Amino acid sequence: MTAYHPQDPAVDQTPPAYPAQAAAALAEAVRTRLKRPPPPLPRADGALLKAAAAIMLLGALATGLALYLGHREVPLEPVIQPARIGTVSLVVPQNLTGTEPDDTSRLVGMVRLRLDWPSLGPAQTGPTALQSRQRLLVTLSPPDKVNDPQTQLSVYARFLTPTVWSNPGGLVVRGFRKGSPYEGDELYVSVPDGRGFAARCPLDGAKSDSARPDLDEPCRVTFRHRGMDVNIRFPRAIIADWELMLGGVRRTIDGLIR
Repeated sequence: MTAYHPQDPAVDQTPPAYPAQAAAALAEAVRTRLKRPPPPLPRADGALLKAAAAIMLLGALATGLALYLGHREVPLEPVIQPARIGTVSLVVPQNLTGTEPDDTSRLVGMVRLRLDWPSLGPAQTGPTALQSRQRLLVTLSPPDKVNDPQTQLSVYARFLTPTVWSNPGGLVVRGFRKGSPYEGDELYVSVPDGRGFAARCPLDGAKSDSARPDLDEPCRVTFRHRGMDVNIRFPRAIIADWELMLGGVRRTIDGLIR
């Protein structure tokens, strides 16, 4: 047996490491390990992740599109304005009156409607309104004896000229005498007696309030319906469709009565 000699070179003379040095070495090894880039994913796993991301993106886009279309297709409920004309109670959608939601002006005992022709829906208003569209301006008011059809015809008859000519739509046309209150207008009446329709329109180029450049509805007709006087201002171009116009306005009014 060989005896240990402290000066023997065959024996490792390095003193044992201290615990702190061992911990530092271990930490350095961990840091070196973490700095290395991760190994690339297998090709199949990368393709799977890309497909999953694409599916999630398409799902998000589809959800957003559905929400947008659903919000766009749901119309806003129009503001309803209650009204009373004589003994008749009405509920009038504000979009038929042409007023803005913050408009505080109200016609006491009267209702005004602005209707698109021929749809009879809400008419476009303001400077952005399409000039190619036509509209009806309808005023509902309490009954007045002067607006009774028979009374109107008897008043007009005193100032009519004897000349009569026909007009499309089954109407006949009469002129008014010079110097009469209706000079510059023509009277369009239904046959045989004008009880169904009697409207006044200005002559082409007539200088009157109804022929102002900013007024596109120069013709006017007044009749009685459901206990109210109904006055319609309308373009001359649609006078041949008077039966459709009166029928549509009557149905619109019927839908407002409560």
